Order: sequence, then structure tokens, then C-alpha cells
Amino acid sequence: MNRLRVRAARPSWRIVAGVGACALAAWAAVEWVRLKRTPALSDESARAGITVRYTQAGPYRMFSRRAACADGHAKRLPVVLVHGLVISSRYMEPLALALRDDFDVHAPDLPGFGESALHGRTLSVPELADALRLWLGARGIERAMFVGNSFGCQILADFAARYPEAVDRLVLQSPTVDRNARWLLTQVHRDWHNGRLEQARSSAAIGRIDYAKAGIVRAIMTMRALMRDRIERKLSRIAAPTLVVAGSRGPVAPLAWATEVAARVPNGALLTIDGGTHTHGFAHAIRPFLLQGDTST
Repeated sequence: MNRLRVRAARPSWRIVAGVGACALAAWAAVEWVRLKRTPALSDESARAGITVRYTQAGPYRMFSRRAACADGHAKRLPVVLVHGLVISSRYMEPLALALRDDFDVHAPDLPGFGESALHGRTLSVPELADALRLWLGARGIERAMFVGNSFGCQILADFAARYPEAVDRLVLQSPTVDRNARWLLTQVHRDWHNGRLEQARSSAAIGRIDYAKAGIVRAIMTMRALMRDRIERKLSRIAAPTLVVAGSRGPVAPLAWATEVAARVPNGALLTIDGGTHTHGFAHAIRPFLLQGDTST
């Protein structure tokens, strides 16, 4: 009798597990749609002074954020912020607001990310750099200072090497990919480790929004582009003064790699943030370097 009862109970557990899995999948689908529909600009960001616009840049309709210079008329070249892997300019808002006392700050969503929708294939690193060039031209920005974060450094290295006339100076913040760790599992582990270090001030909520807007396929294909791109081959062709910034605890772009990046750029310098990780603690550190830029507008 006991054996019969056990056997009869097993199907019920399978049913419960199946129903639970279906419920979880349904919740995930609803949450995914909700995240994709997140407004481009939050009320809080609008109150802080962030404005947004769309610009037709060649074949791309690109979205961007702007934090206008606080005194209303910037005396220096603008600063353009370039976001990292799969995330968008939404992630760059705090940096834009931190720099606007001295600069007009722009942060575009590159094609396929954030609010810059792109149907079809995923762009390569050089194609993303070309899209940035088209956006600058459409906005009438002939020359600027640039700050890239993580994967954004790879895009800017390609951009600066091929469009030197557009770059007054360059900040590469935690540049990827460490040429001594060009393995996907290693990069995933490093990113996980960084997430643990930054848990107290995590940007995971923003990341979920941006991943939903980009989509899983584009995220995977962009990771593939990141891994294939050889930033180390482009660094020697960067003419602009370049500040490489790395956190002393940053696992994604370790200090040894950041030191090598700075050494490969002809006019490069390294700034180490004591206790810094991959994405935090840089805004005020880079201001003195940017203030040395061209004052002509």
C-alpha cells in the first residue's frame, strides 16, 4: 500500500513543478514586456535637467540625452559619453549631471540599444564607431571630448584611430577586453565578480531595462563583437591625449591591463582610483583632465 501511495504521489509533484515553471515563464514574459516599455526619460531625470531628442544620423534614428552646461553657455568643447555593452545612455546620466557644471554633455544611444531601435543585424565595433560619427555630424558637433565606459572604450578607440580630427581628448574608463583574458567564461566570471563588489550600489535595475530593450539575440551578438575586437591593435593610432582610468579593485579591466592600455597610447596616461571597481567613482577624478581640453566652441 505504501509503495502505491508513493507512486501515485509522483505525478502530482510533476504537475506542480510544471505549473510552477509555466507561471515563472509567464511572469518573466510580462516583466520583459514591462521593461521594454519603460519610458525613455524618467520624471526624476527630467527634474534633474536631462533633456532628450531623436536625430536622423544617416540610416539610423538615434536617441540621445543631454545635460546642458549649468551656466547656459559652455565655454569648452562638448563632452560625449559612450555607453558600454548592451546598456544605454540611461546608465550615463549620473556622469552627465556630474560634469554639466563645466560642459555641455551629450550621451547617445548607439544603434540597437536603448531608444535607438535597429531592426536586423547587430553592428560591429567599426560600424558602431561610424554611427557615432554620423550622429556627431547630424548634431553639428565637429570636435568634442569623449568618455567611454567598458565596451564603449573599444568603440572610441576605433573612432579615435580613424577620425582623429573629431577628438580633442579621450577618457577610457575600464577598457575592455583584456588581451590576456580573451575567453568568454573568464569575462563572464569577472563581470559576476564585479557585480558582487558593486552590489551595494548596483545598476542592475537599469541593466535589466536596457537588456530588455536590446533583446537577448543582440546582447549575445554584441558580446561576440566585443570578444572579437582587438583594441590593443588600435591604441598606437590614437593621437589625442588619452586618460585611462581603472579602479584598483576592478576585475573586468584589471590594473595591469589598464597600465598596458595607457602605455600603448602615444599620449596616454593612467589614473588609478583607489578602491574603485569597474563602473563607480570616476566622475570627479576625470574632471581636471577634461578641463585641460580646447576652450574653443
